[in-house]
Amino acid sequence: MYSVGVELEGFRVTRRQRLVYSWRFSPKPDGTMYDPKVGWVQFNERCLQLSNVKRVSHVVVADIADFFPHLYLHPVERVLARCTATQEQAYCVLRILKGWNALVSYGVPIGPPSGRILADATLNDLDEAQIGSAAKYCRYSDDCRIFCRSEAEARQRLEFLAKQLFELYGLTLQSTKTTINPVEDYRRRFSLSPERLEAESLEAKFEELLDRAGVEHEYGESIDYDDLPEDVQQEIDSLNLAEVVREQIGREKYDPILLSLLLQRLGQLDQDDVVEDLLSNLRPLEPVIDSIVRYLSALHIISEQRRRRIGKHILQAVRKKGTSTYQATCLLSVFAEGIAFDNAKEFERLYEQVPEDAKRKLILALARTGKARWFYARRRDASALGPWLRRAFLAGASCMKEDAKRAFFKTEERTGDVLEQAVLSWVKAHPLG
Repeated sequence: MYSVGVELEGFRVTRRQRLVYSWRFSPKPDGTMYDPKVGWVQFNERCLQLSNVKRVSHVVVADIADFFPHLYLHPVERVLARCTATQEQAYCVLRILKGWNALVSYGVPIGPPSGRILADATLNDLDEAQIGSAAKYCRYSDDCRIFCRSEAEARQRLEFLAKQLFELYGLTLQSTKTTINPVEDYRRRFSLSPERLEAESLEAKFEELLDRAGVEHEYGESIDYDDLPEDVQQEIDSLNLAEVVREQIGREKYDPILLSLLLQRLGQLDQDDVVEDLLSNLRPLEPVIDSIVRYLSALHIISEQRRRRIGKHILQAVRKKGTSTYQATCLLSVFAEGIAFDNAKEFERLYEQVPEDAKRKLILALARTGKARWFYARRRDASALGPWLRRAFLAGASCMKEDAKRAFFKTEERTGDVLEQAVLSWVKAHPLG
């Protein structure tokens, strides 16, 4: 892609035009492919300059929906045919893409850095169309901004952008992230404080490190920090990871895989800087709730009193109307794994209020805190419980006194299925509570 990259960069609108700020190809001996001095921060600075141009009253903020995974290969093929020196180069690149996508004719891989200039160069016709229409336009990857003299012009420009995007590429705009904003609102929303500039720069550096390690994270599987190359681990640790987490949380659309990796490392480093940020945003952070729980459980630095407050906040979140079964189950697992987060006096009452899947975690939490009385009083009703709830009850009953436990287990050994037998075998060797 290095030789093709030079030709693709030459095909795009020039840097001097100050229109496109994403993935400007500038390879370095260390393997870096893109110019680090041209990126999202510079894009936002340029947009703020344009918003201050005299007579600008409205700004179109538009986001291309699923740009990388839904980009058809036909326009990619046209761009390669127009700007590569030989047909062999275009053929090889297309064959790689078609092999990647199996039976479908769309999608450019977002993880490998080489795919980014290919996708971005494909949007050059869209950029040229905006130039031809005399729009005050700026773009970073799938984020487009147009600066207009009236709301009517903004609507006209947005309609033209959407039409060109569909006719040229078969793509659409993300309706929830595409808006027409009065210029004052735009400036307030996108103004770059020194703190936000630092956070954006840190996030860009973090993503650059993952790219260098060959890690796909936007549409890939979870990343284990310990699997990253040692030099990349060292550079990640040198960043202000807490600020990158806060920047991710503040976005309308955060990267759950990147955020999970950051929380994993902060937990390993025993850094509690983002605890309050996470607790204040549990509902929108549901896709990474399991990572949040692991992060909280990994922290040793926090005091018993603060841990108790965190446990109380978690229980309040579980009780909130609209909390999903999945989120409640994940959050309650902090109590099922041990007694560090306390609040045991709340468990019995909460048991009657949560969905059945979440009850399993509370049963284990009751056992961890030695509530033998609770199990003894319900032992005769255990057979009426659902299969997984019953297995949790069998495990939890190991906290009962030895004579009561022995009698209960003896009965269950005669009637339990193979999984229940396995649970009984395990808890005899590892009793809870």
